[in-house]
Amino acid sequence: MRFLSPANLHLLWLALIPLALWLFRRQAKRVPVSTLLFFKSLAREHQESAWLRRLKKWLSLLLTLLVLIFAILALSRPSSDLSADSPGAVVIVVDHSASMAAKDSQGRTRLDEAKRLVKERIRSLPDQVVLSLISFDARPQVLLSRSRNRRECLRLLDELNPVPIEGKTEAALNVAKRLADLESRSRIWLAADSSIEEATVDSIPVALTEPLNVGITGFQIRHSPLARDRYEAFVKVSAAASNPAKTTSTLEITLAGRIAQLRELELAPGESSALILPLEALRGQRLEMRLKTAGDCFGWDDGLAAPLPKTKPLNVAWFAEKPDPFTELALSSLIEAGRIDMKKGDPAAWPPKELPDVYVFENWLPQEWPTDRPVIALTPLTSAGPLRTRVMRGVPHDSVRAVQPDHPVLFRASSSRIAVTQTTVLDLPASLEPLWIAGTEPVLAAGEFNGQRLVVTAFSPAQSEQLALLPSFPLILGNALYWCAENSDALADMRTLHTGEMLHASSLVQWHAWDGDRFIEISDDPANGLLALQRIGTWESGQRSGVCALSSDAETDLPKRSNDVALSTSPAAPLITASAFSTWPKRLIWLALALLLLESLLFHRKAVY
Repeated sequence: MRFLSPANLHLLWLALIPLALWLFRRQAKRVPVSTLLFFKSLAREHQESAWLRRLKKWLSLLLTLLVLIFAILALSRPSSDLSADSPGAVVIVVDHSASMAAKDSQGRTRLDEAKRLVKERIRSLPDQVVLSLISFDARPQVLLSRSRNRRECLRLLDELNPVPIEGKTEAALNVAKRLADLESRSRIWLAADSSIEEATVDSIPVALTEPLNVGITGFQIRHSPLARDRYEAFVKVSAAASNPAKTTSTLEITLAGRIAQLRELELAPGESSALILPLEALRGQRLEMRLKTAGDCFGWDDGLAAPLPKTKPLNVAWFAEKPDPFTELALSSLIEAGRIDMKKGDPAAWPPKELPDVYVFENWLPQEWPTDRPVIALTPLTSAGPLRTRVMRGVPHDSVRAVQPDHPVLFRASSSRIAVTQTTVLDLPASLEPLWIAGTEPVLAAGEFNGQRLVVTAFSPAQSEQLALLPSFPLILGNALYWCAENSDALADMRTLHTGEMLHASSLVQWHAWDGDRFIEISDDPANGLLALQRIGTWESGQRSGVCALSSDAETDLPKRSNDVALSTSPAAPLITASAFSTWPKRLIWLALALLLLESLLFHRKAVY
């Protein structure tokens, strides 16, 4: 037998009070009266032996002491189930990332369920157990470190709310393990909708048994490269792998408060669908998207708002030894559409006095390789920097094979019916991925090298049959410019930020935010010029505006809990639950109540006093 709250046992001294009252009770006094007839009649009605009266008094004392003792023992919480291997310290790790806002049929979030289970476990622990509390989303936060203040731990737990940020369990567990190493016999409790099978981690799974969710997991908006006042939005919609069956969803697109498009999607569990939405509107107008699915249990990935970007033209520096006329034609179309400002020069003008957003080299590479800006190398004839090339006689290829058809450089560009004439053999670094392969050689590649974005071609547009007559080449060139300059200041308004990132803002940030059910107007005040993004929607601060999205496959893909899952997945860990410690206190309380009723019966009905 052990006591979970042994500090309450000192209250047993209260038993001295009824004992003292019983020992020093008032004695009967002799009082003269005028007649004894009345008292003799009472004695005949209530005639008892002396030993029975004495037994009643002893029984009354015993019942009083037992009521008091049982009540004190109940407060001390005795338990026979607590093993000698009970933890000396517990590190509680609670997930409050986006997926913990998923609701069950009763409207309770996963975080509410996690709080309930953790509170039951905390109340079942002995008072001497050291507690630590860690909450996490993308980053772990230590809320309570190595304390026996159980009330403070419960208060901090109550203050937790889910936030629309992707969760990173590994980082939180690393912090928890460091705290656990500071105490002997430590355990880690992980309250999350995903379980971890580790010997030192006791999972408290709170995932739904039958989740259903379809959400927006990808978003990007940009100008159409070859048209004015036209935009293209890329949207990816995914269904959770745990969905019970194929689901039908409706994507509602609204521009400036008016419905512009409706798309109906039918997705099997775990399936995704990528949409390209053409939009024609004035820059600065607001785009809203709502995804409606019957029975959807997670709302944060069902809505998004974004302003149509107010970008300025890209500053492009084009250096060519022998400029291809079709390359010049493609760049001119981008200039006419207001997408780029171009400065053209020959190798003698290298390096430029002003830094552009993107360098474009054609049939030539500088020996002093620029590392401060992204580079598009069109048919390089020499080797420089990370590129190793070899010039060859033109080899025509009737077709190309798209290796990465979903790459942004190939956005909306058809790879069928493309015939190219290869004039260069490329020896690419491992970080550059081939996008087009003609024969066995890459003729179009893109990637990053030491943090610098590169796009390389190995064909001549002028010598390639019909390539210059198709819209694919100008589209690829425009896509390459936008992809290379994605992190430039010119395209800052087009960049989709993700929740959890930091925003540099010097003034109040106004939001048109999605709260999981509807769009609301709200504002945030950045501290010291920095604001941690914890909202989904469009933001505006001063002259700047942008979009913030959850866009997380991991959060949309809600896990499913099996019906027979145990509260602890670690076989070596002693299972500590509230039910293991609640039996004895409840029994003692019921015994105390029963004794009170018995004593009341004896006192009032049997005249035991």
